[in-house]
This record gives sequence, C-alpha cells and structure tokens, in this order.
Amino acid sequence: MSKKKAQSKAGEPWSEVSTKLDILIRLTALNVVKGMETQKEQIATLSDAGFQPKKIADILRTTSNTVSVALSAIRKEGASAKAEEEKADTPAKAQAPTTSTDSKPEVKENVQES
Repeated sequence: MSKKKAQSKAGEPWSEVSTKLDILIRLTALNVVKGMETQKEQIATLSDAGFQPKKIADILRTTSNTVSVALSAIRKEGASAKAEEEKADTPAKAQAPTTSTDSKPEVKENVQES
C-alpha cells in the first residue's frame, strides 16, 4: 500500500468525526434559535455564540449576504441605543433653569400700628 493511501485511510476517522461534530453543532444551534420569532434575533444569537456569517447562513438556510446585512443593522441599532443612553445620562449644561410665569414676587406691606 502506498504512503498516500495509508495517510488517507488514517485521516478518514477524523474526517468522519469532524462531519458528525459539525452536524451536532448545527442541530444544537437550530435548537437554540427555534423559539425566536425573527430571523434577526436568530442571527444575533448565533453571532453572539461565535458563529461566522457564512456558518450562520448555512444553519438558517439563507445567504451570507442576508446575515451580513442583518448583523450590520444590529450593530447600528446597538450604536444608536448606546448613544441615546449616553445622551440621557449626561446632564444638559446649556439648559437654563425654568421659571414659572405664574409666580409673583412676594410683597410685604409695612403696616404701622398706632
């Protein structure tokens, strides 16, 4: 038997194991996202779990472009939410104190008693 055939035969068990692990990973990923309502939520969850866009597309049976667009939108939403949060947390320095127009200065009368 030649060296190449021997190496090929020796590598087959690992290839088979790798294929089976890939199937298990896909099934587990699908199980995790099956209850989610939107594809965007599924993509965000799988991305947070460390999957690359191509792998997410394979798992969800969509295109990698769809996944990339969704991830871009998710990042933009996160950035705008963070900016809004920071804006709400910082006090406005330029705001003038509000005064009520109904309030009148208190006038004291000098009454002399006889």
